[in-house]
Amino acid sequence: MARPGVILPILQNWSCHNCGGCCREHQIVITAAEKSRIDKQKWTAADGVIADRPLIVAHGEDFRLSHQTDGACVFLDERGLCRIHAKFGEAAKPLACRTYPYAVHPAGNSVTVSLRFSCPSVVQNLGESVSQQRPALEQLATEIVPSAYTAPDGPALWGSHGKLPWEEVTRLLAFVERGLSVGTNFFAVRLTRVLAWIDLLEITPAESFRGWQLKNLLPVLHETAVRAIPDDDLPVVQPSGIARMMFRQWIAQLLRHDTELTARGGLKRRMRLLSDGVKFTFGRGRVPDIADPISVRVAFSRADAKSMDSAAATTAMPTFSQLENEFGGRNAEFDELFVRYFRVKLQGMHFCGPAFYDMSFIDGFRSLALMYPATLWVARMRAARDGRKVISLPDVQAALATIDHNFGYSPALGMTAAKNRIKQLARMQQIAILCNWYSK
Repeated sequence: MARPGVILPILQNWSCHNCGGCCREHQIVITAAEKSRIDKQKWTAADGVIADRPLIVAHGEDFRLSHQTDGACVFLDERGLCRIHAKFGEAAKPLACRTYPYAVHPAGNSVTVSLRFSCPSVVQNLGESVSQQRPALEQLATEIVPSAYTAPDGPALWGSHGKLPWEEVTRLLAFVERGLSVGTNFFAVRLTRVLAWIDLLEITPAESFRGWQLKNLLPVLHETAVRAIPDDDLPVVQPSGIARMMFRQWIAQLLRHDTELTARGGLKRRMRLLSDGVKFTFGRGRVPDIADPISVRVAFSRADAKSMDSAAATTAMPTFSQLENEFGGRNAEFDELFVRYFRVKLQGMHFCGPAFYDMSFIDGFRSLALMYPATLWVARMRAARDGRKVISLPDVQAALATIDHNFGYSPALGMTAAKNRIKQLARMQQIAILCNWYSK
């Protein structure tokens, strides 16, 4: 029976456009039952699969699908289509393949559905409305989160603060979402205001977080932030040197893409990653030349070419100092994308709790907030390497598709050092400053 409590993101479309990126950029882990089902499908070289290696290999206590020499999944054909899907139907594919780019999380008595913007079709809002896919998503949710499953408690508000009841989590989410979505001012202003009242929320006595007290407290905090941050006079202050260093380290982790193909690089690949990390830390010289994910190359390479100004294209990577200049980041088209991105992540609880390294609501939201300047920084890098001084919508879309690949999924971002980096930036009051600086 379909689960009645599935919460879907609004203002979002998606349909697969067969770029093949997800079949090249992910290692698909399968269960023993899924392995058995694929084994019974009796694949042979006549079906077009590789004959010189196994189709399934061991992966810890589980298994994963093998890959072709070019890094593609063993079942990906030359048209960018799945051979399992073509021969036996979508239901025969592994659950991980059927789920992407959706992310399903239990939340109290409901199940929330988010999307991964690493899929170019998601970031461009292409395809069928998600709301029209409800029957299929409800069925998928029952496979991922069985009806007998008991959802964990809500996330902590911050640090060692006790777990929040789901009712209060919902109230907080609605207020944050409204603060980011409503208003005629730029998204940078709205985000700065939300971060301001989040800071105030962190120092509010714990006894205020119950029932009607929280309901009445949130509007007061928001009005305080509105008075402190006027619509048309948002100060743009350069972040401190240590803040920019920590920010670049975070971007370096977001940009790292570990695929089956890159894993074959061995020691040379690991040394290159170490060298790139050092360069991002010091921020001197040229930005390391980091290859775009295949899905981004397919979806945005021609769009980038069309958006170039009269400046000649260049293959040279920009210097770190070039990326501190103004690139025209405050733009209504960009803001529409960021509002949609934040609403999908908020509605899907894809930024805190078990779905996000078990981080608290406040620390998780601050991590999400940093995706705004991080996306604009990577968009600057893309524009500058093409000889342009103003970023375009394809730059921003491609940047978000690149770095959202790791957001909530990279083990490195869940390590204590990475979590402490977010806390330290908040203590230094640099998160809002970073958002404003890179939005200019």
